Amino acid sequence: MRLRAWAWLALSSLPASAAAGATRPRYGGALAIELSTPWTSLDPADLHSAISTGVAETLVRINERGEAEPLLATAWRTNGRRWTFTLRPKVVFHDGEPLTAATAAPALLAALKKTHADVTVQAGGQTLVVTSDQVIPDLMLELAAPRAAIYRKSDANPLIGTGPFRVAAWEPGKRLSLAAFDDYWGGRPYLDSVNISFGYGRVRADVFDIPPGPNRRILPEGTETWSSAPQRLVALVGAGAPAPLMQALALAIDRAPIVNVLAQRRGEPAFALLPQWLSGYAFLFQTPPDIARAKQLVAQLRPGPLMLSYPADDPFLRSVAERIALNARDAGATVQPLGTPNGNLSLAEWPLESNDAPAELSRMAALMGLSDRAAALEASKPDSLYQAERELLDGHRVIPIIYLPDTYAIAPRVHLAVKNGRLRLPLEDLWVEP
Repeated sequence: MRLRAWAWLALSSLPASAAAGATRPRYGGALAIELSTPWTSLDPADLHSAISTGVAETLVRINERGEAEPLLATAWRTNGRRWTFTLRPKVVFHDGEPLTAATAAPALLAALKKTHADVTVQAGGQTLVVTSDQVIPDLMLELAAPRAAIYRKSDANPLIGTGPFRVAAWEPGKRLSLAAFDDYWGGRPYLDSVNISFGYGRVRADVFDIPPGPNRRILPEGTETWSSAPQRLVALVGAGAPAPLMQALALAIDRAPIVNVLAQRRGEPAFALLPQWLSGYAFLFQTPPDIARAKQLVAQLRPGPLMLSYPADDPFLRSVAERIALNARDAGATVQPLGTPNGNLSLAEWPLESNDAPAELSRMAALMGLSDRAAALEASKPDSLYQAERELLDGHRVIPIIYLPDTYAIAPRVHLAVKNGRLRLPLEDLWVEP
């Protein structure tokens, strides 16, 4: 299976100047990262990919050619429904426990069971056997995702992996400290430690994110910025709103001010579930606002007030909710934004997990509770992808609003090592000047 490279992962593709600024990597030093959104869980599925894979590794990874290559598994074979993986020898967890099929199976089974109820995982020595009643065409892609990481837990440590860094300290929502793992099978990383803090500080971090919104950070001199391709969809979800009313809201919402003003032009208007770079046909769904038609629908329905839920700790989504309420009022509907759950409407932010369009559309269909609508998808037939997405949108359960990129600021002292003539993924390949 061949996949396009994950070029949009931030922290995984530093700007070229960050890699070429110095000629020889050095060992030692600490990397400081500041993130505006706090993490309250150390589940690998909840962490940024670059951080997650630095602590808890997967069986395989996707290389820059878009192909699966060995990581914790050195070899594999399949007949379609049965996959056999050979584990890398002499790998230990951060607490010294050897990696065996028996220690790897629980985490792998739990991850696969979330999407494939019929999957079984058998362990024997250094061999894992994954079996399913149905063919899983994207299994290698799933196994490369952070949610399929191999890790263990203890009372003292919620994340014990095999990666180049181990968890040294963890205060949920406040900070995460990682320390170099001297017994890492791939060799000791350059950095001694990585310290991640959450919230806005004095911008003394080596790497920090720049979230969407009008509140811009003042960048220190020499700092570079890097933005990914759009990889997060903000959408309006109708939890309890009738489809005709959702259709009226879709006609009333003006995305231009949301993109140009609220997101400060860091984003793209969304009319489809998948962005243009991923599907190639998103432009076919573009439609201008039609307030006149929206008013007609609302007048026929005569709806009562609607509650629009958004995450209380997200100022950008709050501003989007307020803008949607303003557009709804222009159409004759009353929408009340609330920073609490259980509204008739809600704002959802769905990140892309891969660059495989059929897999992403199937995942979004599942989030909408419409998995059956994507069951007939055929990767070799682009028309089937378009038709499936059209059916999902025609149901008016979800209104796409804006695609957002990830944007990061990177200090000039941060560099990415070049190994074997190519750039490799951090965190193990990042190093810093004194």
